[in-house]
Amino acid sequence: MLKRQEQISILPGLIAYLLLLVSTLFAAFWGIAEFFHEGWFMPFTQFIYYMMPFLILMSLTLVGISSPRIGGILIIVGGAAFLFWRIYRLMALHYEIRPSVWIPGLVIILTGVSFFLDGVFRKRYRYRKPTTFTFNACWKQILVVFLPVLLIFVVGTPMLIHNMNRMPLANYNEITIAGNGRTLTFAGDGPGWLYSNKHPVIFKGKMYSGMSWNEIALFGMEPVGFKGKRYGTSYNGTKESIYYATPEDFNKYNMFRYINYDGTELTETLQDHWRLATVEEYITLFTHRGKNADGDFDQSTGMARYAHQPDKEGPIWAPVMEVIYYWTSTSFNEKYAYDIPYSGQPRRILKTTVQDYRGYRAVRTKTAVP
Repeated sequence: MLKRQEQISILPGLIAYLLLLVSTLFAAFWGIAEFFHEGWFMPFTQFIYYMMPFLILMSLTLVGISSPRIGGILIIVGGAAFLFWRIYRLMALHYEIRPSVWIPGLVIILTGVSFFLDGVFRKRYRYRKPTTFTFNACWKQILVVFLPVLLIFVVGTPMLIHNMNRMPLANYNEITIAGNGRTLTFAGDGPGWLYSNKHPVIFKGKMYSGMSWNEIALFGMEPVGFKGKRYGTSYNGTKESIYYATPEDFNKYNMFRYINYDGTELTETLQDHWRLATVEEYITLFTHRGKNADGDFDQSTGMARYAHQPDKEGPIWAPVMEVIYYWTSTSFNEKYAYDIPYSGQPRRILKTTVQDYRGYRAVRTKTAVP
């Protein structure tokens, strides 16, 4: 009977280990994939940031194996803190709290509980720790280190080769691009092209980057500027008071109307030399290895189709800079507008969303006159 109890008592530790091993592998995959997707920009030291979830989970697993009660408590506290932080942050940004938001935190907490129970059972049945280093004694530690590292190399190597083969950006000057029956002149270095939060827009001596669609759309509404425009001028901290800019607002007040002809200064007066491209215009001009990707936008589905998958390459993108999404001037509905990643598939993003890796690139209006 005791032997049967001992066998059952092993289950919590095994379940905790398997859950953390899978989580560690997922974190390793996510980290390396996201580094080459959104983290591929100079000086590349952010690589450690993308590896942190994997390193933390791996460390907690190693602690849980050697000291399950201590590891279990650390994992429970960490999971609860992560869950609280995530929900608090989403509520502060007025995002919807979906059931999927709870899942990662609850899984982590469950893992911690399982490790703690494993520690309790180990003490009760006096499990002996191995005194020599052998694979049979330490296979759990070996696998939780070796498998994620192997996964990082297997996934990361082809992505590294892919990114190194992108068409470089010759310079940051404005450029005229023709293709797919359309010709547009894109803004060069200046307020008309936000390609990195380390190269922000300057207005009245203040720096701005990663602006929301609302801030861009309502820039010209009195008082002229970005301040107080993210949630609308009537925002009082409540979700009900948020004002989402309309297409009419965008056409009338958008910041690009206030950029001078040379694209070097954001002013307080109407200039009307620049505008923001539509989602369809971006799609039809995106490139793949220096040639037009032959894209087409299906308005009924909001999806893009390409003969060749576009990429983050010059001359439309700055391949080694932070921004991987451009806002478009196209509004989807009251609350959402389209942005578009370098890979070419448009997304519907809340108009109040602010993220450092989302920028824009303006194009000249047909009536622009020096």
